[in-house]
Amino acid sequence: MRTNDDGAPAEGELDPYLEAAHDALEAGHPEHALAEAAASPDAEGRALLEVRAHLFLGHLKAAEGALERAATLIGEEDLDVLELTGELAFSSWNLETARRAFMVVLEDGGEDDSFLLERLALLADLEGEEAAADELMMRAVAADPERTSLVQVADEVFDRHVEAALGSLDPRFRAAMENTRVVREPVPFKELVDPSRPGETPPDILGLFAGATIHDTPTEAELPPTIYLFKRNLERMARDEAHLAEEIRITLFHEIGHLLGLDEDEVASMGLA
Repeated sequence: MRTNDDGAPAEGELDPYLEAAHDALEAGHPEHALAEAAASPDAEGRALLEVRAHLFLGHLKAAEGALERAATLIGEEDLDVLELTGELAFSSWNLETARRAFMVVLEDGGEDDSFLLERLALLADLEGEEAAADELMMRAVAADPERTSLVQVADEVFDRHVEAALGSLDPRFRAAMENTRVVREPVPFKELVDPSRPGETPPDILGLFAGATIHDTPTEAELPPTIYLFKRNLERMARDEAHLAEEIRITLFHEIGHLLGLDEDEVASMGLA
């Protein structure tokens, strides 16, 4: 590997620590990504990677600190910095700031970016502008060679996929669902977000469990245990209807795991992922 005088990789090359960190983040292991990036001599690349990893973890304060370092090193107008500025605002529910940042990156990038278009589509959905969201999603699909069509199903079809998933649930978990509501919503709404921990409920979340678990004693003011499934977000990530049905099942079972009081690892080990 060629390096500059300061030990950082030569321009256009990614050092092995950052390469391993990007691989770990792509595989869904942000803690491993942070550990790999810590050894990199490339301060700019390390700061950008740290923003992404902390956003993945929902650690917004840590992401903000890493973003400030990146902006100091690279400049606030750098497109990577601007995109991550939008991502941090997005995860913090500062939606207009996110929109402005994404629009600047999209306009300056010179061509349609499917990821940014999907982000803008979701922002339109959050404002109830479904026609605008659909138009943006059509552009996103056209810009993504791995997608061939926009997946949208009628509410009744979506509900049938939910019922099919519930019907396939292991009998030992069905009793827990007797007093639990399953609610279909187009996208999340801000009332579901804990203002002190917004990173735990980002706008692109697929499902959410709210209420007392089966191990808790609910208070009189507390709503019945509820699993929310966010239809437009699930459709946005689906390649076709069969994929949508599978993502509905995975999301529903994941939230049932939280109803049972399980953590993320236990959800997977119990066959609910």
